[in-house]
Amino acid sequence: MIISKDWLQDYVFLPDSVTAEDLASRLTLSTVEVENFEDKKSLLNDIVVGEISKCSAHPYAEKLKVCMVNVGKEKDVQIVCGGSNVKKGLKVAVALSGAKVRWHGEGELVEIKDAKLRGVSSSGMICASDEIGLGEIFPAKNEKEIMDLSSLEVGVGTPVSDALKVGDVILDIDNKSLSNRPDLWGHYGMAREVAVLYKKQLSDYNPPEIPTSKDGGVNLKVKVKDPNLCTRYMAVAIEGVSTLESPDWLKKRLNTIGVIPKNVLVDITNYVMFDIGQPMHVFDVDKIKNKDGEIEIYVKQAKGGEKAKFLDGEEREVNEGDLLIANKKQILALAGVIGEESSAVSEKTKTIIFESANFNASAIRKTSTKLNVRTESSSRFEKCIDPNLAELALRRAVQLVLELCPNSKVASSVVDISKFKLDVGPIEFEKDFISKYVGFEIEEKRVVEILESLGFVIKEKRNNFFVTIPTWRATKDVSIKEDLAEEVMRVYGYDMVEGTLPKFDITPPVQSDLFKVKRCLQDKMTLENGFIEVYNYSFVAPNWLKKMNISTDKFIELDNPLAKDKPFLRRSLLPNLLENIEKNSHNEKSLAFYEFGVTYILEESGARVEPNSGALLPRQDLNLSFVFSQKDSETPFYEVSSVLADCLESLGIDYELQIGKKEGYEFLHPTRSAKVVVFGDVVGMIGEVHPSVQQKLGIPNRVAVCELNLVKLLPFLREKEISSSISEYPSVERDIALVVEKDVLYKDLVETMKKVDELITSVELFDVFEGEKIGKSKKSMAYHIVYQSNSKTLKTEDVNIIHKELIKVLKKEFDAEIRA
Repeated sequence: MIISKDWLQDYVFLPDSVTAEDLASRLTLSTVEVENFEDKKSLLNDIVVGEISKCSAHPYAEKLKVCMVNVGKEKDVQIVCGGSNVKKGLKVAVALSGAKVRWHGEGELVEIKDAKLRGVSSSGMICASDEIGLGEIFPAKNEKEIMDLSSLEVGVGTPVSDALKVGDVILDIDNKSLSNRPDLWGHYGMAREVAVLYKKQLSDYNPPEIPTSKDGGVNLKVKVKDPNLCTRYMAVAIEGVSTLESPDWLKKRLNTIGVIPKNVLVDITNYVMFDIGQPMHVFDVDKIKNKDGEIEIYVKQAKGGEKAKFLDGEEREVNEGDLLIANKKQILALAGVIGEESSAVSEKTKTIIFESANFNASAIRKTSTKLNVRTESSSRFEKCIDPNLAELALRRAVQLVLELCPNSKVASSVVDISKFKLDVGPIEFEKDFISKYVGFEIEEKRVVEILESLGFVIKEKRNNFFVTIPTWRATKDVSIKEDLAEEVMRVYGYDMVEGTLPKFDITPPVQSDLFKVKRCLQDKMTLENGFIEVYNYSFVAPNWLKKMNISTDKFIELDNPLAKDKPFLRRSLLPNLLENIEKNSHNEKSLAFYEFGVTYILEESGARVEPNSGALLPRQDLNLSFVFSQKDSETPFYEVSSVLADCLESLGIDYELQIGKKEGYEFLHPTRSAKVVVFGDVVGMIGEVHPSVQQKLGIPNRVAVCELNLVKLLPFLREKEISSSISEYPSVERDIALVVEKDVLYKDLVETMKKVDELITSVELFDVFEGEKIGKSKKSMAYHIVYQSNSKTLKTEDVNIIHKELIKVLKKEFDAEIRA
């Protein structure tokens, strides 16, 4: 919505010290979002009234002229101009050197400089109206016509902004920020807000009562079929009108906000709408009266199938239930949206009916949406405007038409059919409620001052306030005490609130064991093992599951999936993680992803649908799944196995790997997969993806995976803090490579090494090699070992003693050959 500062000042005085930037900032901080603003006066800096004293042809360009222009200086300035209407004696707008204009009214502002045009010096520019932002007020007949200011009785050198009195500030306000403020859809409502922000006096909006018709020349009857859809309908007939051109002040007002003037009757209705936010409509009496000369207007719902041509030139078929203004013969308007063409005023119009009504917001929105017609009128009615505006608007429109059409007079009694009741309260609350609600002390006197300035009426009784809501805020805006707290705060100023420490104890929330486990494992996966956490949707695609040899029989299928190609809820996190590997494998040599997420197991019961319901949801357990793939790696299983050991060790859980696959993991290699077992319970799976599945999935490198059910792990947590303390003493790191028989398990080697001494805090496998060089039945395994003490700094001699003992144990227990 466009707001004019000059228009605002019809109702509230703002001194020159209130700049465009300040006004925009104040409104944005407290009331609405000002998207942009334009200071018209600043755009006219260095642009003055000049008079052409001489005009001759350009010696080298037949379409240009060389003009000498008197701009109030000692000497006339020479300006080269291509205007079609330049001539001696013409008063023009001259942009002096340093002024900024838009070439032909388009693009960014360009600074005028002294220059040579086709070999002739030019010091300034004679302007067309759109080049200095005045095209709407002074529309040009053609693109080469310059502004003719000859009618102005001002001296040369006078700033154009003063000569034309166009020092306005235009605010462009985001309509979304107005959606809950129906009172701000007109200049008077915005002026009310500005008056509060700047502590200025607001002028009353009180047009004179409509004069009584002396002869009652028009018999006007109105019937509202459903008062719930039309809470108020007012109308009056005016005769002796004409569709003459509006006066300059009215055209200027409309032009300023981007509305093209049409004729005085239409312009009055537009002016009133943008003035106080109440849409109006005007009918030509001669086009809607019946054979007896009576005017019968019905506000009713459409039956459906009726057709009419509307003011935008479009013919439409209305829907059943659309709210209409009609007579017995025809549709006169889509109520609150747009008028019908044949009932509109024209050059022959002599008698009119002004309509000012209030319609049901939901009904208007539905009609506007169904028929795809958005108008300034429908935008306002959709916001639940105050029914009391209907009377003020009608009185103002009649006042204007009687002033601007000298022969006009009221020709009927005023019709006023109303059935509305606004809930204006009072709202009761304790005097200290607002201070408690916002978190800091605001004096009661200041609370009362702010609310009364906004139009609320306050009464006090003991320790309570009783606040009555003004009608313009009672339609859908303010209804509870929290709304009043917001009103006080936005005027008081959120930027005035000083930061303070909380005045109450902050108790951290109790963390569940599952949450602690997740945080611990996140640190292990990301910080210590370098895996990247991902978040996938909970849906899987049947085609992808088929490639993985997974049956969809036990999957839960959604009736209305977000993505049609993924209709199933996941039973495992691994399918989507493998899809992550496939999508990234062509760009990265090494990929390591993990994810925390729930799975949906239909055959196992979970939580109740509702506390007292017998229906149960599918089991939804939190899982940790991780995948690893690296180019040229022959041992991804050992990498994943090392990470699994690291994770479960951090939780204090002893486990074993049992050869074999679980149902649902048919995509794993039969001899390179195992169940993760804790005290006889299967809590997860680990393994390498079968080469045939890997090929079908389009993954170029070997992939190993692991999946753990964290809920099943919880009972086995040792009674100690999940996260151990970090030693303050430095660690010592050694690598060891050994050759053992192929049937020696990784887990047995790690456990044996850790038992050698408590100073061995970490054992990590980083390489496995098999080949003829070390023997067909042998494998080489390289481990990274960390030694660290919690009580002292280890010396090299201390570590050497333990390391030698480690080698001795490995040779004895596994017949290991130490390579390095």
